[in-house]
Amino acid sequence: MKEKIKVLVIGAPRSGTTLLAGLLSVDKQASPMLPECTYITQIIQHFHNLLHYSDPQRFAAYAIDKPTLVGMYRGMVDSMLKTVQSHFNEIDYRYLILKDPELTQLIELIPCFFGEDSKTVCVVRDPRAVIASMLEVESKKKKDLWSGWIKTPSWVTASELVNQMFHTRKLIADFFLYYWRVQESQLYKRGAVHIVRYEKIVSRDEDEFKRLEEYLGFTVSREGFGKVHFDFDRTDPTYSAGYGRGIQTPSSDFRKNLTHRQIKKIEEVFSGLNVVYGWWK
Repeated sequence: MKEKIKVLVIGAPRSGTTLLAGLLSVDKQASPMLPECTYITQIIQHFHNLLHYSDPQRFAAYAIDKPTLVGMYRGMVDSMLKTVQSHFNEIDYRYLILKDPELTQLIELIPCFFGEDSKTVCVVRDPRAVIASMLEVESKKKKDLWSGWIKTPSWVTASELVNQMFHTRKLIADFFLYYWRVQESQLYKRGAVHIVRYEKIVSRDEDEFKRLEEYLGFTVSREGFGKVHFDFDRTDPTYSAGYGRGIQTPSSDFRKNLTHRQIKKIEEVFSGLNVVYGWWK
């Protein structure tokens, strides 16, 4: 099986990673769109945890050293990637499109597990809109949890409900880490990460598309999703009605889901990044 160049689409959740992955899958050189590579991300996260949080004795016994541990986990990732590619044996393509917002937190390990020739595209979006969108998702999750608790009350469901309530309080800090992790990564500092502005994509800014195409080496759709091999899970609270369709300008205003105090706090936390991206004056 011919080795494919991996294109990793990352960024904070609700930033437009699904849209961008869909646009990339249109070109004949690109693979069909896949669900998020969550399983692979979890393998890499486990590797990261063992490498950084193991006691010396246990690490020496079971991992020996970092290169040995990399070999073990790289083998698991490669095996999963081969399984993915087996779905597309009848398709001639060069680039395997993979996306997962959670991979953003492990950005430094992308070359190690996907190859030095891999390409990383990070989508950035106005954090006010991102957090407002996530609050909508959290609201859906709470409704599902309440429905489940009413039908079958349990301590597990009650615990999840409490966690959901407290989770919204730290969303701003959590989401800042996605942006910060990319900006502070060595991959970004050496120019190996291409930043894409969500707002420019949905407005079909031609310069934004051309810069992305120059980085990737293939054509990016200006219209909508391309080849979608697996259907979307429409029961997932993160599912959007725009998935699988053309580029759409978001109809909701973040001001409807955020209080004035929340907006002010977001703008304070992201003030440094706003200097770079100019989301607000």
